[in-house]
Amino acid sequence: MEDHEVRYQSYMVPISVKGIVFEDDSIWLRKNERDEWEFPGGKLDQGQQPEETVVREMLEELGFTVKVKDLVSAHLYTIHRSIDETQGVLVLSYICEIIDKSGNFELEGEGGKAEFQKFPISEVEKLQMPNFYKEAIAHAYKRNQ
Repeated sequence: MEDHEVRYQSYMVPISVKGIVFEDDSIWLRKNERDEWEFPGGKLDQGQQPEETVVREMLEELGFTVKVKDLVSAHLYTIHRSIDETQGVLVLSYICEIIDKSGNFELEGEGGKAEFQKFPISEVEKLQMPNFYKEAIAHAYKRNQ
C-alpha cells in the first residue's frame, strides 16, 4: 500500500431491533437499567432478519405473538455509559400488531431486571426516554390510525 492510499475501515455497531406495540390507544414500554423507558426488543442474532428478531423479542419480553407491520425508525443512538454501545447502536423500530397474548412478561432479562408498562399515548411526552423514541411513537401512531 502506498503512502497516499487511504485504507477504509468499517464502522461496526450493534443492531437493536425494537417493537412498537399499541393497545387501546396506549403503548407498551420497557424500563431499562438507565431508568429510561424504551421499546421492548433486543439485539439482532447472527443470521436472523430484523423482522424475525422483533417477533422473537416481543414473545420473549412481553409474551405477545405479533405480526410486524412496518419499519418506522432507524436511529444511531450513542449510550456513553455502556459496555458495547459507546460508539453507537443502530436501533430499528417496527410497528407490531398483537396477534395473541399468551405468555408472561420477562422480569429478568439479558439487560438485568425489566419492568413493562402500558402508557396512554397522551402521557408519552412526559416520560423519561430518548427523543427519537418519542418521535417514532408519534409517527407510528399516525400511521396506525
